[in-house]
Amino acid sequence: MDNFRGIILNTSYPKIGRTSDIEILGKSMLDWVKIALSGSFIAAVDYGGETPVPLAVRPFLDLSDQYTVVLYSDTPLISKRSVVDAVAALEENGQNVLKMTRGYVFRTAFLMSVDKIYTEQTFYLEEEDFITAFNYKQIQLITDVLKSRIIAFHMENGVYFEDSQSAFIGSDVKIGKNVRIAPGNTVLGNTVIGDGVTLKCGNVIENCVIDDGATVDSSRLYSSFIGKRTKVGPFAYIRPDSVIGDDCRIGDFVEIKKSIIGNGSKISHLTYVGDCEMGSGCNVGCGVVFCNYDGKNKHKTLVGNNVFIGSNCNLIAPIKVGDGAFIAAGSTLTDGVPPDALAVARARQTVKPEWQGNKFRKQDK
Repeated sequence: MDNFRGIILNTSYPKIGRTSDIEILGKSMLDWVKIALSGSFIAAVDYGGETPVPLAVRPFLDLSDQYTVVLYSDTPLISKRSVVDAVAALEENGQNVLKMTRGYVFRTAFLMSVDKIYTEQTFYLEEEDFITAFNYKQIQLITDVLKSRIIAFHMENGVYFEDSQSAFIGSDVKIGKNVRIAPGNTVLGNTVIGDGVTLKCGNVIENCVIDDGATVDSSRLYSSFIGKRTKVGPFAYIRPDSVIGDDCRIGDFVEIKKSIIGNGSKISHLTYVGDCEMGSGCNVGCGVVFCNYDGKNKHKTLVGNNVFIGSNCNLIAPIKVGDGAFIAAGSTLTDGVPPDALAVARARQTVKPEWQGNKFRKQDK
């Protein structure tokens, strides 16, 4: 129906303040109510209850609208179906005003001519839609209902939640088919999850794209892209503006910051990669640090394709490592490495077996 438009009354309560400012699952209460009006929203009006509703909304009316729906910002569960049903009931019964549990439908011409509402009869719809947020206990109840609605929507579209009670899925999250979500996952913002993705226990994912077939385990991901069939975690930290290619491995206690990781590269454990562009097919050992900060400025590291970086290396940016290079474990690099070269940057080992400074040997004597 396109014969109505809606106005939302912003309400306030002593214990929680303006309800329109309170966010639930990624949207303000006002935004949730706007959804029920779809493209028919006119304006939001601060409303304390002292002014009769017709006088409060009259400055915003348009006589070209046959009906005007008045809702409240403290009922974020209101659905478009309830609004459409209420307008249809008013039309069918030839009424001038229909009072819902919380809100009204008016004939606009009638609303222009009256100062008070004289109906006592209430038209009951889906009463869950009218749970009112007047304190934080009510807000928690509303949150649980919205959370259940969102999860039910995704279940109907082919998403399997191992424990739906422990999942926290934002209102704007998009999830593909055949996705498996384990307990304790929080997925927020404009995250897009592709088909066949597995989210193991304990992830926090916000504003990310997780491509088809990827697996994320007990990790934190923010504003980044994860490629097809890539495995992340456990306990990885993907910071904003990172792009991880297809078939990669980002392992436990790996932190990626503002970096591009090429297809098939593996960074398996205990490594920091900051401000790096890495090619495909690379292998980064344990305990490697991409040293991107000199105390004043951030610098980039460029790593080619099929590069091997041994454990416990430090790459001090700015630096470029060519395709096929091999960096020996324990090296600290300050200069670039040409393609297919071996780089060893560590002191030669010296052993002094009769060293008298060995306190442990002295104790044994």
